[in-house]
Amino acid sequence: MQKPFPLARARVVATAAFVGMYFAGCATVDQKYGDEAWYQKSKEASAKAVEVSTTAASKAAEVTSTTASKAYTRMQQYLAEKDVLKTFYDAGEHSETAVLKVLHKSGIAEQPVPVAPPSGGAARPSKHAPPSPAPTNVPEQYLGAMRWPLDAYIVSSEYGERWGKVHKGMDMAAHVGEPIYAIADGEVIYAGDGLTGYGNVVILRHDRKTSSLYAHNSELKVKQGDQVTKGALVALLGNTGHSTGPHVHFEIRDGDVAVNPRNLLPKSKLGALDDTAGALLARNLTERPSCDSRAPVNQRAEDVEIMP
Repeated sequence: MQKPFPLARARVVATAAFVGMYFAGCATVDQKYGDEAWYQKSKEASAKAVEVSTTAASKAAEVTSTTASKAYTRMQQYLAEKDVLKTFYDAGEHSETAVLKVLHKSGIAEQPVPVAPPSGGAARPSKHAPPSPAPTNVPEQYLGAMRWPLDAYIVSSEYGERWGKVHKGMDMAAHVGEPIYAIADGEVIYAGDGLTGYGNVVILRHDRKTSSLYAHNSELKVKQGDQVTKGALVALLGNTGHSTGPHVHFEIRDGDVAVNPRNLLPKSKLGALDDTAGALLARNLTERPSCDSRAPVNQRAEDVEIMP
């Protein structure tokens, strides 16, 4: 039998010596301080800390599992009611002027101040108009990932061309009371019902240029000036304002300009497929083939968003 190389033998001996010293050290500490009251209390406190941490982690996992399970159940119901939910969207125009006023007041996308020419003629924008005070409690640019505002819903109207005009948001239908969450960290710059057409509406500012809007809510869970984190509950879905049925009109703006939320939010895991499931179903499909037989048939990707 071939003898081990000297270097390998030396490593084995060193490792064995270290392990022996470690356990001998522990035994020495227990022998030296084992009868001391402070030492016993320290060991008890350490054991309790480990127990509390384990219990907290278990409870958090249980809450997460329960929340996901409930949302999954709601999503299955929405899929069954898809034909009805697809008829719930904005019933008319919203006040663009009112929204821009809120954004400009908060320091987002302030327009240049018109300055009259010295000798008559039309007013022209000043190239050197004083800028709005820069908000100090929001970042220059939000760098975090965003999330969808609902966990379970049916898209009833996409961003883009609608009724000969541009629909500046996305309509997402669900039952009254469906939780609506902040898509990112931010500050509440508006929470009320004073913007024509929007009903009960919340507007969040995420950085110096980016904002999000959640309209037609049944109940608002935040107030102006609140600081919120990504995933915080901001409202409950409803049917207030210009609306044909329970849904949230959801907007993301870059300065004054409304942009397509799908360009900024996480992509659907099954977005390339014709057969898709609901928001929470995607989490269950993570470890399964995308052709899971339980996925509903003839459900288009644009009808249901799947959360990552």
